[in-house]
Amino acid sequence: MGFLVIDDVSYSYKDAENILRNIDLTIEQKEIHCLVGRSGCGKTTLLKLASGLLAPARGNIYMKESKVLKPSSEVGFVFQAPTLLEWKSVLDNILLPISLKRKITEADRTRAVHLLEMMGLESYGDYYPTELSGGQQSRIAIARALIKKPSMLFLDEPFAALDAITREELQDDLVKLCQMEDISVLFITHDLAEAIYLGDRVSVMERGEIVYRLDVPLQRPRIGELRYDPVFNELCLKVKSVMSGESS
Repeated sequence: MGFLVIDDVSYSYKDAENILRNIDLTIEQKEIHCLVGRSGCGKTTLLKLASGLLAPARGNIYMKESKVLKPSSEVGFVFQAPTLLEWKSVLDNILLPISLKRKITEADRTRAVHLLEMMGLESYGDYYPTELSGGQQSRIAIARALIKKPSMLFLDEPFAALDAITREELQDDLVKLCQMEDISVLFITHDLAEAIYLGDRVSVMERGEIVYRLDVPLQRPRIGELRYDPVFNELCLKVKSVMSGESS
């Protein structure tokens, strides 16, 4: 069994027609799995189900062979908006998930400082979110998601609002951190190049179903120049053709 297994899952809101139908998806340990699809196809709903924020109408979800019934302390979340608390310092924002559960320890503070260093923001611990750029805020959101040493990260278009160069830098930072900490990832994006660059595998959703799966045959580590490689662009075109209905 894989690290995260979504087994024949369907879901609907109230009495509406199924939003998700018969979803089967397996994410292996340390895998980065990218999910793409047009707006409204059900990507975010699937992420909420996989993370335990919603319960399926049919089917089951398992993480490390245990049935997912609610959000686990072993998972972290990063959303499109960093959602940092403006009245708390950067360090306190990173420590927030722990402070909501228990008293902060010196070991917790040491890890928070270490994560700041890993994100290249070691001198920003006493700053406040309004003093940071958008890219810096996104880095803090990632650090906050990592503070409890999760084994799984769920990310919903976390870099969508950033400029291209900052976005590419954060993609590299994310991959490095996940590899260092042995984290599995489900990453939602509208950006096909981002999906191919980050993903070990890519799934395409359409109208509540997964209609295409791609094993990305690109070695790691991946470097920025890869985005201009013909093989990379062929993979992007293949996924785009599926989403455009030009291929099956």
